[in-house]
Amino acid sequence: MVQDIDTLRSPVQFSTSAEDIQQAAESAINKSNAVIERVVSEQAPTFKNTIELLAKNNNEFRTVTRALTFLQNASADEKICKASSKADIILDEFEVARDMRTDVYKVVRAVYDNKDEMSQLDEEDRLLVERLEHKLRANGLQLTAEQRTQVERVNKRLVALELEFIYNVDHATNHVMLSRAELDGLPASFFENRRSEFRGLTKKFIVLAQAAEATAVLKHATNEATRKTVYVAQSSHCPKNIALLQEAVHLRLEKAQLFGFATYADYVLNQRMAKTPAAVTELEESLSAKLRPLAEKEMAELCALKRKEVEAAGAVYDGFYEWDYIRYSSQAMANQHRVDMDEIKEYFALDSVLSKVLSLYTTTLGLKVVEASSVLPVWHPSVKTFEVWEADDSAFVGHIYLDLYEREDKYQDIAVWPLRSAVVGEDGTRMTPASAMLASFSEPTETTPVLLTHINVKYLVHALGHAFQNLCSKAKWSQLTAPRDFAEISSQMFVQWVWEPKSLRTLASHYQTGATMPDELIERLVASRNTSGAIRELRQVFRGIYDMDIHRITKPGAIDVVAHYNELSERVALANYGGAHVFKAATFSHIMQGYDCGYYSFMWASVISADMFSARFSGQDSDAEAGAAFRSEILQPGGACDPSASVERFLGRAPSNRAFLQTIGLN
Repeated sequence: MVQDIDTLRSPVQFSTSAEDIQQAAESAINKSNAVIERVVSEQAPTFKNTIELLAKNNNEFRTVTRALTFLQNASADEKICKASSKADIILDEFEVARDMRTDVYKVVRAVYDNKDEMSQLDEEDRLLVERLEHKLRANGLQLTAEQRTQVERVNKRLVALELEFIYNVDHATNHVMLSRAELDGLPASFFENRRSEFRGLTKKFIVLAQAAEATAVLKHATNEATRKTVYVAQSSHCPKNIALLQEAVHLRLEKAQLFGFATYADYVLNQRMAKTPAAVTELEESLSAKLRPLAEKEMAELCALKRKEVEAAGAVYDGFYEWDYIRYSSQAMANQHRVDMDEIKEYFALDSVLSKVLSLYTTTLGLKVVEASSVLPVWHPSVKTFEVWEADDSAFVGHIYLDLYEREDKYQDIAVWPLRSAVVGEDGTRMTPASAMLASFSEPTETTPVLLTHINVKYLVHALGHAFQNLCSKAKWSQLTAPRDFAEISSQMFVQWVWEPKSLRTLASHYQTGATMPDELIERLVASRNTSGAIRELRQVFRGIYDMDIHRITKPGAIDVVAHYNELSERVALANYGGAHVFKAATFSHIMQGYDCGYYSFMWASVISADMFSARFSGQDSDAEAGAAFRSEILQPGGACDPSASVERFLGRAPSNRAFLQTIGLN
């Protein structure tokens, strides 16, 4: 069914055929073109007859097209996936061309230059004009005609490269075939319902080289050759993406230099909280220097654990490699704090945790979540749907869609898509927001529900933070999205709760008995927070440095994206690939999915969110007052504010890194 504008305040309608997707995409483009032609014909442009029309149309354009392009990540129908991906390219190319129109820039600039009218606009409308003018100018509309043509060519090619890169990652199906002997150490539950084939007389099990399955093998397999096989398979798929990333880096540099910037990092960061590459570098290098000594100490402890196990088996220890990290960091946690993650998992059954995490969000933010009162259209039968209301039932807030289990050709990680935001439609009323979360947890078996590791609980809380961020935003205009380094703050802040004893008493209950996790086990879990924590944080720092490095080149060909990734990870993050041919850069999706020159935002947000939590939430008997302030100061404005000012209003002061350093064991 083609989604009509009149249905935008009802549940999201998902196209059920490739033809519907194509028709809906063409319809959205045609409606946008009609509005644009009306706007550019205005002889006396004003906010009302130009900017507002463009903004309302953009709101509805995004609402319609998000539901179309989302399906490439989630649909089980190959034709719909391909049609969704194709529509994504067509729609992005339309937006590139739309944003390169000099006649549109002319009318926008006329309003921008009208100081009398600008002074009478409210803050959000004024910011809309300023952002729109900046965006069009940043697209090259003050350049020469020849330069504009170059920018448009670069932008269209970048869209194609980024979409192809992500499609390749999302639809990778590489796997390895391993015997029961090779999988020695894996629990019996790993083999339940697992596909297998006979190779000669030997039964081989199919192990996907992605996410949960690879992690299980890397943790439990006693055979180092098996761990290496799985790690290399996981770290060397999507070889076509190497050339795509390399070309994207060069095109981004070309674009930046057309605008007079020395590097792409300079071009991007002037609109972020960080403002300059120097500010990001200062953060990353400062953290790296603080983390390095502790990370080296942790690595020495992991090496000792492996050496002891190898020599006890009568073998020769020859070094510590990347395929060893998960196994021996798990052992370190068990040894130092008597924390067995398999035991911990028994207290985190997915359905139970999900209900309690939703309750954590709603209690803090003054909301409530209930299962959808009617059957909503969904893209797969396993999708769960929920309604979100104000806690006092005074208003309906929006919908949450949860697609939790792994499927072939589905997005392989955990992430949230804002299918619809609470922006203003053409008739002036607010649209009903909707957020969709995709995850790839293993299916429950006949005997055991899905049991989450503590780290998976953390990921779940983080992802739902993005879902509630979209639901709580009251920004009128879709153009006023929060900058990347601000958008991560809310999710990172809520993650702090998974380490709070009070919260764990609520979140954790045994899947068989329903008993709350014992206080003694909670204490050990919390104490384990920083086990290999410096290594873990240093690897986050490494990814941020890598992102900056490849985008700070000043000449094409100045960097090899794979060689630099491998060399930098060994130098900064203490990685050791043992000479194996790997290219993890080919699956570093963030930098081809909107986080280019933005991966640092995870660490940036971690620093600010830890400060927020420590200042307003930690140890409090009631989080209601702080939650209301967080919702009003951080979530509701979205990008319609100065993010630094929002943070300082919430804290009552400038942010500090002290709380963050304490959370990773540094004073």
